[in-house]
Amino acid sequence: MLDFSKVIALALTSLSFYGIGVSALSKSVLAGEPIIDKNCRRHERTQEVFQQIPPQNQARILMTSSFQVNNKKYSLQLLKFPNSTGVLCLWEPNARLPQRLKDVSIIQDKVIEKFEKDPSRPANYIITIKGEKMEDILKTAYRLNLTNPNQPKVTPLVRVYKN
Repeated sequence: MLDFSKVIALALTSLSFYGIGVSALSKSVLAGEPIIDKNCRRHERTQEVFQQIPPQNQARILMTSSFQVNNKKYSLQLLKFPNSTGVLCLWEPNARLPQRLKDVSIIQDKVIEKFEKDPSRPANYIITIKGEKMEDILKTAYRLNLTNPNQPKVTPLVRVYKN
């Protein structure tokens, strides 16, 4: 018959082997939302991804807005980066992942001050961009027309100049 000290020793040995097995089989993961890069790709939060995508290149989702074109539902997502610049991503119907909105370089990777749906026009958004420090423009409002989501159109509406 086993005495109490041998039972304790056996239990502690089994527990330590269990702990070693669990730590060897699990990978290092950091809790939280997935990491999103400038191309709208989502990455699992691991130490390896943190080394590949530094914090200044990691976005958070600031806003998501849905719209409908030709009886298909799309979503437009605004990502915000630590330097305050924004990236627009488009979720197409039946797509598993969003894509960076193409052909809108005039508003991509800029400081987006305001992002709102145009209530008078379906699939249109009004986006206000802050001017660059070296420009004479304080801010510019643009209309983003997504009636054809694969060929978006950006039209300047209002420019506010510095004094």
